[in-house]
Amino acid sequence: MNSIADKLLIKDVQVFNYLNRRLKNNLVNRLMLLITNLGGAPFTIFFTIFFILIKPSFHPYLGWELLLVLASSHLLVHIIKRLINRQRPYVELGNIEILVEPFESYSFPSGHTTASFSIALTLSFYLSFLFPIVILLALLVAISRVYLGVHYPSDVLVGIMIAFIFSFLIHYYVFI
Repeated sequence: MNSIADKLLIKDVQVFNYLNRRLKNNLVNRLMLLITNLGGAPFTIFFTIFFILIKPSFHPYLGWELLLVLASSHLLVHIIKRLINRQRPYVELGNIEILVEPFESYSFPSGHTTASFSIALTLSFYLSFLFPIVILLALLVAISRVYLGVHYPSDVLVGIMIAFIFSFLIHYYVFI
């Protein structure tokens, strides 16, 4: 019997296969390898420390807000990863071309996506003119995670939701 959950899992794999297998070419490979780093720990830590140190005049606590959003959302991401234990696509599906070093952690939800959207949304609260650019970059990070073979589409969608929840809650209930 095909439940809604079964249908969603089938669609998840279909979208994964399209992004991971059908769109491959060398130029896009290089672009995705570059973009995916915008959601990684080295970039997000550097970015956050930068804003803590410079204390921008439009909001001197922006760096601390970024730190709180990233730390709290990532705490939830890691708790969910350990509760769900969803294997990464290259483990579950096999015969997947991955273009990054394989991860030993679980797939669901995507930490890179959560981080990139957390930064994009937090910046957008103060620099609204940047919204289209930073959201586009965050979306490209999310797509790169699927393209590179390390996440399913549902992993990145939940990462986006977590980022929205934490960014809005912390901004409106802690920093305003």
